[in-house]
Amino acid sequence: MFIRMGLYGRVRWKKPWLSKKHIAARQKWAGAHSFETMMFWRRMVFSDESKFNLFGSDGKLYCRRRVGEALLERNVKKVVKHGGGNIQVWGCITWDGPGRLHRVEGRMNAVQFCDILSESLLGSLADYELEPRDVVFQQDNDPKHTSKLAKKWFKDHKLELLPWPASSPDMNIIENVWDTVDARVRARKPLPRNLEELWEALQEEWAKLDLAYIRHLYESMPRRVNALWTARGKYTKY
Repeated sequence: MFIRMGLYGRVRWKKPWLSKKHIAARQKWAGAHSFETMMFWRRMVFSDESKFNLFGSDGKLYCRRRVGEALLERNVKKVVKHGGGNIQVWGCITWDGPGRLHRVEGRMNAVQFCDILSESLLGSLADYELEPRDVVFQQDNDPKHTSKLAKKWFKDHKLELLPWPASSPDMNIIENVWDTVDARVRARKPLPRNLEELWEALQEEWAKLDLAYIRHLYESMPRRVNALWTARGKYTKY
């Protein structure tokens, strides 16, 4: 009956919870940036942290198989007790290419975050011969990012920040980059066997990110903002 009605079984998309305050802020942000051109977006340095598990992602994995092939090695999701560990990384991307990938040691706090900015953000800008005044930095509203120490760091380095609405990963193109890097690491043969091999694989796949791919993501920003405005601050397809 459901199929006849056009209702098929589908995996629910993962989206952050949005309060009325979040929705209003997202719509306001979309309105404020709906007329920005690519000259504006090209100045952005998008950033984020991400966690990579040693044995597979946290989500569902699908495969194409015949009846009776469910337990073949290529068709099972391999797991180990307690997950096998994970690595958290910080990264950024620029219009000119990927920035430096930084491995987070332990639980990141405001002090380590500022150290990462000094080493890997400024290092990324130097790699592309960019000055802080040449770019606008994007980050979410994590308490580490908005701490007094971080605010002082940005002020001391005269780095302009892009105001960011809470619960808006769909507007951050680096989220797509994380998914791409994760998929490439999972497609490696053999798979990483320990955290050091995982870190090496992540660095290699990050370094191989294609400039055309990154610029394609940048060029999607006007469409993303328009989609958010059309959705009135609610969920978008991104």
